Parts: sequence; C-alpha cells; structure tokens
Amino acid sequence: MLQELYEHNIFLKLNSGPPTGGHYGWLTEGQQLRLHHPVRIEEQTGLYRGKYRPMLGGRGGSGLATIGAFSYSYSPLPDGMRVGRYCSISRGLTFIDSFHPTDRLTTSALMFRPANRLFQPAVTPALRDYAKEFSTVGEAPYPSIGHDVWIGGGVTLGMGIRVGHGAIIAANSTVTKDVPAYAVVAGNPARVVKMRFGDEMVARLLASSWWDYDPKQVFETADPEQSLSWIEHGKLDRKEFAAIEL
Repeated sequence: MLQELYEHNIFLKLNSGPPTGGHYGWLTEGQQLRLHHPVRIEEQTGLYRGKYRPMLGGRGGSGLATIGAFSYSYSPLPDGMRVGRYCSISRGLTFIDSFHPTDRLTTSALMFRPANRLFQPAVTPALRDYAKEFSTVGEAPYPSIGHDVWIGGGVTLGMGIRVGHGAIIAANSTVTKDVPAYAVVAGNPARVVKMRFGDEMVARLLASSWWDYDPKQVFETADPEQSLSWIEHGKLDRKEFAAIEL
C-alpha cells in the first residue's frame, strides 16, 4: 500500500520521498487501519497529519479520508469527511463530533456512562437501559467540503454541514450552518462577510466545473475570465484523475 500511495503522489508528509524501511510519512507497513466509511483518495493530494483524534467521546480515525486532486490538509481528517479538489486546509481543524443528550432531565454523562464510578450512586436500571441505546457520536455525517475551499487555522466545523465550492472560512471561525458557494465566512458563529465574486461570475464558475478539466490547460492563464471562456467554448479537455479506493 505504501508504494501505491507514493506512485499516486498521495503525500503523507510534505514532499515525502519514496517509502523507506517500511515507512511512508506517518504510515508504517502492516499498520492496522480501521475505516468507518469508504475512502477515495485521488492522485496529487496531501494528508500530512496522520491519525484523527475526535472530541472526547467521539470516534477516532486512521487519518485517511476522501479527498480530491491538488487538495491538502495540515489537520488530521476523519474518514467520514469528503473534501473536493484544489482545497487548502490549515492546522487546528476540529469537529463538533461528540454529544450529550439534550432531551432528558440532565445532559450529564451519567445518562450514558453507567460504568463510570463517579456516577455510581445515581445509576439505576433505567439509566443502564438508556445508555445502551444512546450514541455519543450522533447521527449527522461529517461535513462535506466542495472544490476550491480554503479553511484557515483553528476552525471548528459542525456535523452535517456543507461547505460550497470556492468558499473561504476565516481562521478561528466556528461553522454550524451550510456555507454558500464562493462566500467568505468568519466569526463564532460564522457569518458571510463578503462574496469572492459577483453573482454572474459565481454562476459561471459553478456552471463551468473547471476542477474537472486538465489543469495544464486550465492554468495556461492566471486570468479566470480566460479560463472560463475556454471551457464555455469547448476548448479544454476533461481530466480523469487516478485514485485509490479503500
């Protein structure tokens, strides 16, 4: 597997060289990887930080996640996350992925941790039955991140949200709702502070699906208007990106 990752230019360390001595980035040959969801990793990607550690009570992950070409993350990602192409994820990304009950008499962990000696005097058969059914990881999926998304440092994302194509999330923001395409959001809770482009340009960008085309052709110019014009006039070729599926 290590060699396959290397041959697809899936980097587990910045600019990592070929596997050496059974090691490739943070991954070791024979290391057991437990995946909770199917994972698809396209060529030319960077998963630089290794094992994902959730909030207390959440579900950890191997560090491998579904991610598109030319995207990288300096934060560990859970395998339930989906990241599009051309995304930039900084350090310190966290997820609100552990929960307490909010519809019972108390939110206390005594509702779902009957084996904790701290709660022994209050534990009853009814609480033990409730704890068997309660899940601290909740039911909502991990966030879905579109193409060309930039996530700054120290960001927190809520579960089940969608971050639209081209969006930017400012550093130290807490995002609990969907982010519109090409919006710039900031704050706690995060709110739209501006749009990257006007409505007409956003519509053209979304209609173009430029991230599906050969990057050598798309980026023959640094002018987005020119790239879009080439796509709109059928002058560029679509690109099939190789991927590893786990």
